[in-house]
Amino acid sequence: MKDKNILLTPLFLRLFIPFGVGYFLSVFLGSANATMAPMLVTEFTLSPSDLGFMSSIYLIFFGLAQFPLGVFLDRYGARATLAPMLLFAVAGALVFAAAEGFAALALSRALIGIGLSGSLMAAFKAYASWLPAERLPLVYSVQSLMGGLGGMFATRPISVAFGLFGWRQVFVMLAAVCLCSASLVWFVVPNDRPGGAVKVDSFVKQLWKMFGFFGDRRFWLVAPTVTAAQSVMFAFLYLWVGPWMLDVAGMEVSEAGMYMMLAFGGAALGYFGNGILAGWFKSRGWLTWEQLYLLSGVLLTLVLAAITLINGRCAAPLWGIVMFLSTMTMISFPITRTMYAGDEVGRVLSLLNFTIFFLSLFSGS
Repeated sequence: MKDKNILLTPLFLRLFIPFGVGYFLSVFLGSANATMAPMLVTEFTLSPSDLGFMSSIYLIFFGLAQFPLGVFLDRYGARATLAPMLLFAVAGALVFAAAEGFAALALSRALIGIGLSGSLMAAFKAYASWLPAERLPLVYSVQSLMGGLGGMFATRPISVAFGLFGWRQVFVMLAAVCLCSASLVWFVVPNDRPGGAVKVDSFVKQLWKMFGFFGDRRFWLVAPTVTAAQSVMFAFLYLWVGPWMLDVAGMEVSEAGMYMMLAFGGAALGYFGNGILAGWFKSRGWLTWEQLYLLSGVLLTLVLAAITLINGRCAAPLWGIVMFLSTMTMISFPITRTMYAGDEVGRVLSLLNFTIFFLSLFSGS
């Protein structure tokens, strides 16, 4: 396999198509809550605290699912782990479509959070198992781009779909798409791992070792920057983008939709660009992966400070830069991959993902 042609190989496509669709759905369904906020407030008489609770429920169950997810990925592999989990998202979308009150809405967000919690980590685990380590930043970028596209489609496009079909019918269709995604993962992703069988400890021992990574110095060399950056992005992307554009920037709904699309476009660009830029800078000896990672965190802090100072309509375009720089910190995942053994990757990446969503819970509440 020639590394430069890795994106054209049948193996990569067997991995990317199922996992790409799964991650698109993960960000799409996670972000749809922000777009739907005005509609849900009107139909169910929800308060801002109710909306915050719905977002928190999603993040809590998404985050807590990372612990069994990490163990299952290392024990059974990405295919056998993700396909069954996506069935929870199918159930969650159907419950949402049939909801008649706040309790059903909250239950649906919990089920969707569990079902979609493995979409990105399962992909990263599979790529790390099957593809050359030096190509992982590029491959992770292409995978992450699907999340950026999911966020973009959760803005104006989903609003158009709601107008054409009604939001309940749209969620029934999304349940069907989630079921198709689970089928793709099960029937298309390779089952056998390269390198043969892996010695497996008990579930409890593996889970205990996963908790032990919290005390690992290597983990904390990477975790703080990406955790802060991604939690800001997810809190804004999953809940507050709509209310901020409407209430703080004082925009009309149509104008807010355009700026939301711009913000998510920045996320998509950062998702796609982080691996490409990392490889480009490193090949020229300008910046290592680690230096680019830290630079992205510093620039993100400066842009957020500018938004705080401006605090109004003029700051709206800066959210596109925030989304771009936040997703640039995704280079942390291939950095972390190089620090750990292959049979630890699922757990350590899932633990890193947990720290992101744990802080997102407090950012979004």
